[in-house]
Amino acid sequence: MAALISEVFGRINEEGNVDILYVEDGYPVTRLDAGNVYPVNSSLSVNYDHAEGITLTQEDARRIGIDIE
Repeated sequence: MAALISEVFGRINEEGNVDILYVEDGYPVTRLDAGNVYPVNSSLSVNYDHAEGITLTQEDARRIGIDIE
């Protein structure tokens, strides 16, 4: 099941990108209901499962309304 924007937040990683995590427990989000957005180094949108978790550019994370800590 895809996570909603209201269920997640972002944390800037060492590369300067944003790891998308669940607010409830801090675990990585693997699928996100956010339209036409693509994780860093992926040809599949966030609407598809990403077992390693979703990482977005800061620009994309802000554009779709992710709160970044």
